[in-house]
Amino acid sequence: MDKVTSLFEHQICICKSYMHTIFLLFCMFSGFAQEGTIVSVKKGSFGVDKTHKIIIWNFKASDSIKSTYKKFTKVIFENFGEKTILTDSLSYSNSFAIDYNAERYKLYISKLPLIAVETTHTIQDTPKKVAQFKYANNKVSIDTIVGIEHRGNLSLTFPKKSYDIEFWNDSLQKKTFRVKLPKLGTNDDWILDGLYNEPLRLRSYIGLKLWLSIHTPHYITKEPKAKSGADIRFVELFLNSKYQGVYLLSQQVDRDLLKLKKVENNSVKGELFKATSYEGAPAFKNAPAFNNLFPHWGGYQIKYPVINYKGYWENLHYFTDFVIHSSSSDFKTSIEKHFDIPNAIDYFLLVNLLRATDNLGKNFFVAKYDQNMPYFKIPWDLDGVLGTIQDGKRIPTTDDILSNGLFDRLLAENPSEYKNKLKYRWLELRKNQFSNDSLFNAVDETYKRLKKNKIYERESLIWPSQKPYDDHLEYMKNWLTQRLFYLDSYFKSLP
Repeated sequence: MDKVTSLFEHQICICKSYMHTIFLLFCMFSGFAQEGTIVSVKKGSFGVDKTHKIIIWNFKASDSIKSTYKKFTKVIFENFGEKTILTDSLSYSNSFAIDYNAERYKLYISKLPLIAVETTHTIQDTPKKVAQFKYANNKVSIDTIVGIEHRGNLSLTFPKKSYDIEFWNDSLQKKTFRVKLPKLGTNDDWILDGLYNEPLRLRSYIGLKLWLSIHTPHYITKEPKAKSGADIRFVELFLNSKYQGVYLLSQQVDRDLLKLKKVENNSVKGELFKATSYEGAPAFKNAPAFNNLFPHWGGYQIKYPVINYKGYWENLHYFTDFVIHSSSSDFKTSIEKHFDIPNAIDYFLLVNLLRATDNLGKNFFVAKYDQNMPYFKIPWDLDGVLGTIQDGKRIPTTDDILSNGLFDRLLAENPSEYKNKLKYRWLELRKNQFSNDSLFNAVDETYKRLKKNKIYERESLIWPSQKPYDDHLEYMKNWLTQRLFYLDSYFKSLP
C-alpha cells in the first residue's frame, strides 16, 4: 500500500511539473504583447526565391538584441506568412525555418544591401533593357526604373552574369539621373560584378580596397573630393524573384569620380580612357595611327571627352609613342611631364603584389586631370589575382615580376632615381598596408565576415564551389606568403 501511495504521489509531482511548464509557456506567449516585439517587414526589404525555397531579409539585427533578458519577436512578412523567433537568436549567423503554403522555406537575415531587379525583357550584352530596380539597406530604400545590360568580356561566358545598371527617369526617353548610394557616392551608372570567377568572392574587394588605401590623386589639394578609384561594397541580388548570390556594387570610373577638368570653349582639359583589349597601346607595344571619328584606338575606349560625337586621341597617342620610341635622354628628362611617377610606382607595386596578370595590357583606366598635367592609372577588374588568373584557375607562380613597355623603360632608364623610389616605397608599404599583419588580417576578416554571415552558405546554394571554401583560403594565404618572400628579395636587390 505504501508503494502504491508513493507511486501515486510521484505521478502527481510529474503532473504538477508538466502543468507548471505549460503554465510558464502560456504566460510567455499570453504576455507576448508586453514582453515581445512585432516586426512588420517592410516591402522591398526581403526577397523570396520560390525555386530554392529561401528568403533573404535585409535587417539591422543588432537593433533587436538590446534587452538583457530573452523575449520573442514575431516577424510578419507581407503576403508571405510570419515567424516567431527568440530575440537573442535573431542574428546574421542563424537561419530559420518558415512555413508558407505547406512548403518550408529557409529564412536568412542579411546585413548586406539587398537589390531586386524585375524585367520582362531578355537582358543582353547591349543595348540596355528597361527594368524595375529596388534597393534596400536599413532605412535607405530606392524604387525606380533602370536600364540593365550584361557587362564584361570573359565574364559574359559565365553562368552568373555581371550587370551594368543606369538610372532612368522613364522608359521612353531614357534620360539618366544620379542616385546616391550609401558609402559609394553619387552616380547614374553602376556596376554589379558577379565575382563568379573568384572562388572566395573576395579578391576584387581586397585588391580595390588596397588600392584606395595606398594611393591618393596627385592633384588632391586642388580637388579634395577626388577619388583614386571606385569604392565597392558587397550586396545580394535577386533577378526576377530568383536569388543570384553575392555581388560587388560600384559606380563607374568617370570624370566626376576623379574630378577631372571639364572641356572649356572646346578646349580639352581632363581626359579619361579605358584599356579594354590587348591591341598593344595599353601595354606600350605599339602606337598605331588614330582617327577621332572612332571611340576606340589601339585597345583603348574613350570615356572623356567626346566632343560633337568625336573622340580625342592626340595626347594619348603622343604619350604612347613617346614611351615606345623616345631616345634614352629624352625619356629620362621628360617622362615625369607625361606620367605621374608616384602613381606609376604604386600601380606597379599593387599589380605585382597581387600578381594581376590581366592588368598591364588592359583592365585599367588612364586619365589626365588638366591640360599640361601628367597621365595616371586607375586599376580595374582585379579578379584574376592572388594565385588565380581571370578564369578563376589556380596559378601557383610566385617568383616573377609583371611589367609592360612603360614599366620596362622606367626600370631600364631609371629617371630621377626611379628604382630607389620604387624600393623605398615597397619598404614603406611593407611596414603599413602591405605588412603581413595588414594583408592577412584583411583576408581573414573579409573571409570570416562572409562565412559567419552565411554568405558562402547562400552562395553555394546557387553556385556550388568545387572545393571547400577553407581549402581556397589556405591556398591563397600560402600563395601570398611565398609571393611576399619573393618580392622582398627582388626589391631589396634593386641597385
